[in-house]
Amino acid sequence: MVTNIRRLKLLFFIGIVLAIISACGKTIFDNLSDSSNQKQTSLCRVVEHAMGETCVPYHPERVVSLGDAANTVALGIKPVAGVFRTGFESFLREHIAGIEQLPGGDLSLETIVALNPDLILATYREVVYNQLAQIAPSVLPNWEKGSDWKKVFFKEAEALGRVDQARQLIADYENRLVQFKAEMGLDETSSTDSTENHLNQIKVLVVRVYPDGIQVYLKDSFCGSILADAGLSHPPSQNEFAGQQRLSKELIPDLDGDVMFLWTYGHNPEISQQANITLDKLKADPLWLQLKVVQQGKVYEVPSYWFGDSILAANAVIDDLFKYLAENQ
Repeated sequence: MVTNIRRLKLLFFIGIVLAIISACGKTIFDNLSDSSNQKQTSLCRVVEHAMGETCVPYHPERVVSLGDAANTVALGIKPVAGVFRTGFESFLREHIAGIEQLPGGDLSLETIVALNPDLILATYREVVYNQLAQIAPSVLPNWEKGSDWKKVFFKEAEALGRVDQARQLIADYENRLVQFKAEMGLDETSSTDSTENHLNQIKVLVVRVYPDGIQVYLKDSFCGSILADAGLSHPPSQNEFAGQQRLSKELIPDLDGDVMFLWTYGHNPEISQQANITLDKLKADPLWLQLKVVQQGKVYEVPSYWFGDSILAANAVIDDLFKYLAENQ
């Protein structure tokens, strides 16, 4: 009888032990499963953009930048390939060594596939976005006008995981504008709306010369937004327009102002040569020669980064404002 009781106690004890082991085993398995799921979801993070949502890698290593790769470089990431606007040489120099430069026009999807990217910044590429998204996670910032360049910059920074760096770069940009305004005689207590404000009274024109004519860049353009940030304004005749506008020869008198920044268009040597011929003809035109800004020698030829879209191009424009305006006070 005693032996049977001992056997029952032993069986009961063994059952409890097996139950505990089973429970622990299930908990361990569940933890392993949860850990596996967490690992899968932590491989990327969701970024909202113009084409929806994309889960991008936390630390992309093979970035292809199809907007302006200068933004990617500015944020401290060297893309494997990218599109660089003309005029970038003056502010990138050695930073582009080893980066494959892609054409800004027609895009070869085969080339993108061969680059094996893990993230594509697809700025300007809405038409081929779906194809790009099949190659790698792709982010397309919403870009409606040139003055959207800061929003695009921050969206690209978000995709790259470099938002803090972007905030610092924009803060530095704004600090440089404060310094520019100070050198132009505008202190922090001055009102930019005041008609007596010397800085606001400077009427600035921005002109690009094409082989077949001229184009004016206005307040909603990239360079126009920087001029506005700097407290400068356009001639009254241009205030009703936005973005950019082609001008016929008869409207050359509308180009009069206090200062003009000018550059020629040309994405290849032949077109550049034709644009320079047009510029030479413009300089000999009687209507051009009658402009006050021409007669006073206030036409400054600048590189084409004035038609840019990156934080580095924006700072290059500010460099020119210091050079041609602040230093000539």
